[in-house]
Amino acid sequence: MIRYIKTLLIFGFLLALHPTLHAQAGSLDSSFGVNGLVTYDKTSSNGGSLIQPDGKIVVVSQSWSYIVVWRFNPDGTFDESFGEMGGAHFSYENRIGTPKDIVLQPDGKLVFTAEYHPDQYYYVGIVRCNADGTPDSSFGINGLDTVKIDKFNYESGLVLQPDGKIVVSGESRPNFSEGPNSFLLRLMPNGGLDPTFGNGGIVVTTYNVSIEASGLVLRPDGKLIKGITYNDYAARSSYQLESFNPDGTVDAGFGENGVASYTFGHSGSWSTEMYGIALQQDGKIVCGGISGQNGIEAIALCRFNEDGALDIGFGDNHGSIIVTPKTSGWMLFGSVISQSDGKILVCGTGDEYPTPLFLIRLTQDGNYDPSFGENGISSIGNDSVNLDANQIHNQQDGKILVIGTYWIHNGIILLARYNGDNVLATHFKNVKAVENKEGISISWQTLNESNTQSYTIERSGNAQDYRDIANIPAKGQTENSYNYTDKNPLAGDNYYRIRENARNGTVSYSQTLKVNFIQSGVLSLYPNPAKSTVTVKGLDKNSASVIKIMDMQGREISSQHFDKVSTATLNIRSLAQGAYFIQITQGEKVVRLKMVKE
Repeated sequence: MIRYIKTLLIFGFLLALHPTLHAQAGSLDSSFGVNGLVTYDKTSSNGGSLIQPDGKIVVVSQSWSYIVVWRFNPDGTFDESFGEMGGAHFSYENRIGTPKDIVLQPDGKLVFTAEYHPDQYYYVGIVRCNADGTPDSSFGINGLDTVKIDKFNYESGLVLQPDGKIVVSGESRPNFSEGPNSFLLRLMPNGGLDPTFGNGGIVVTTYNVSIEASGLVLRPDGKLIKGITYNDYAARSSYQLESFNPDGTVDAGFGENGVASYTFGHSGSWSTEMYGIALQQDGKIVCGGISGQNGIEAIALCRFNEDGALDIGFGDNHGSIIVTPKTSGWMLFGSVISQSDGKILVCGTGDEYPTPLFLIRLTQDGNYDPSFGENGISSIGNDSVNLDANQIHNQQDGKILVIGTYWIHNGIILLARYNGDNVLATHFKNVKAVENKEGISISWQTLNESNTQSYTIERSGNAQDYRDIANIPAKGQTENSYNYTDKNPLAGDNYYRIRENARNGTVSYSQTLKVNFIQSGVLSLYPNPAKSTVTVKGLDKNSASVIKIMDMQGREISSQHFDKVSTATLNIRSLAQGAYFIQITQGEKVVRLKMVKE
């Protein structure tokens, strides 16, 4: 059974890891895992990751000859309702590997990219799975769609448009010895190239020099910006951004005819590689990677304005900053993101052995943030284990999660959670939201309320727009339990979170919980399509129900009686694949719902 690592060896390693400072922004969150860290004994080469609106953590990784999408609960334990005890496996006859990015659709489905090589060439592979981790049969072939632009194609960025279309960026090569081109491709919501985008769904950009594709962002106006490293070996390599209109044409109003670039250093021996880009709320674009000379390379950032002009007020007042936690050796770049207040987070790995993990925060103008870690830098390390940083995520409660790799013989999954700003004394425990006969009950416990004035329960129907539904004074004791019942929940999805209000005016949030509330009399089937069982929701608890399975000609296949229940589960394993009717009779009310058996 998949489980937390509990061996003394791993536990000792975790205890040996040390943050630079405690009890401030940038310190490890002691309420998470062991001293803020969680590791799992699952050999993994991590790709993309994300945090769902309900606080669950998703990581896509490669394990030997197949890809695994892992989902964790907000506390770092495996979500055993997903895949097989927390892991959904994808092999496609062992022809898929090297996962890259992953995004979450509003309906809970997950889309990720990976290399697909059914022959001697490499295709762009796009996989979609259902919210429970099963392949989405409505997308591509058994959840997999593939695109071949040239003989060798590699993905570098993935975004989901509001209309459900999927955009992928990357590079393509005619062979290994020739420099690559870069590309954008757009898929329809259920797979297949979008003919309204570029040339049959694809936009290819060619160059006279070698390039490396790195990153993709979608702007609120629908324009797309992809990043590349422009390797002009006669001069110096540069960070380069290229902007495209929603139809795939070049956005000529950005930079110089759609292109913005920045070159670090002062000589041709200077080495530069860009690995990621981040879009800030004010429209500015931060580029991150490494730069340096003579084998000494450090994390390097620059920032462009919304129109593609270099933001000269950023960093060293020339538009860039070289981040140097150590003054010698090299660094590896993990990722860069922006916070809602305009501050910038970047993670990376240092040059020491064993390699430490760095989390760095910059102010809005690109200088080290003295309120974070030790003069803007938080470092964790171990005397015998290498650590790598892959991606950073902002949590809704203000805390910061870093997904990385913990190297013991092979790489295993590392989750590190840091305190953000406005961290209060209270640590939420056992936060739950459960449907009952009166509505939805929200309960939680706390450990310390020395600075807490009250708790506000917030509710949303889309995990974005929250409103207050209750305010509860803090009890002010060492350990407390709270409970509140929402007697008028929304029909369908309800997202709940608890806002802790401090006496000094600051706030902090619990994780977000999701409850699907079906009003009595509003009938639905879940899942649909279904494989082995299907559940009828919304039955009247005060009356008996007769539920029949019927073929499309109306012939009865089976009939079952249920007495005063709100849900009923039917076994459909013996049914052949195809469409059926589920007929529900309650008193004089008869309803037919269509079901598809996979």
